[in-house]
Amino acid sequence: MPSKARREEQMKSEDAHQEKVSGFFRRRVEIWDAVYGTPSRFWRWFNRVFRKAIYLRAELAIRAAVEHNCRSVLDVGCGSGRISCLLAASGVDRVHGVDVAPPMIDLARTLAREQGAADACEFTVGDFMEMDFPERYDGVIALGVLEYVSDPAAFLRKMRQCARTFIFFSIPSPTLVRSPLRKLRYALRSCPVHFYRRSRIASLMREAGFERFDLNRATLDGYMVTGWADPGAGPPLGE
Repeated sequence: MPSKARREEQMKSEDAHQEKVSGFFRRRVEIWDAVYGTPSRFWRWFNRVFRKAIYLRAELAIRAAVEHNCRSVLDVGCGSGRISCLLAASGVDRVHGVDVAPPMIDLARTLAREQGAADACEFTVGDFMEMDFPERYDGVIALGVLEYVSDPAAFLRKMRQCARTFIFFSIPSPTLVRSPLRKLRYALRSCPVHFYRRSRIASLMREAGFERFDLNRATLDGYMVTGWADPGAGPPLGE
């Protein structure tokens, strides 16, 4: 059992970690949103080729929501709300997006109004780990989020608690060249970033209480993971 002093030190460390991450995204709101919404033909091509994973994970999340007949989805780390709005457009009745960066939520609310999704989408500023959710959602997604989380097992456990049917998230794996470069690039901006091997992801899912889950290698540098909140659903065994 950790001592009180150790627990307090751990909480301070996690708070500092979270502040670095939220500060990074507050400073880069427009740049990050432009990955999805740039009007430039060249940059659309560039992002599709060199940031393929970002588009792929959005497409797979929407497909998962449709296949599971989701009526409600919690979008953790929703950013500028583009995926939340796409979920609403795909037939999800209610999408609740949460993000730690207020400027991101401002963009998300504006986008929802512009795309006619304001009735289906609700956006809230807050730290997912500190928020209370009075309901469970059919699906809980977190795209491009786990790599910035200091305690991924606790994060996944809370995702499971919020889900009625399944959770769905992306998570990067280490590569020979791109991962060290990304880690260095983010370190220069005081933002921590983490990478996980397949065995570690499976261990985290079990730690979070998932009996059944599916790990799919989406790209060379990352996985898409589905975990079933209902132990009777999903594949026979998580690997």
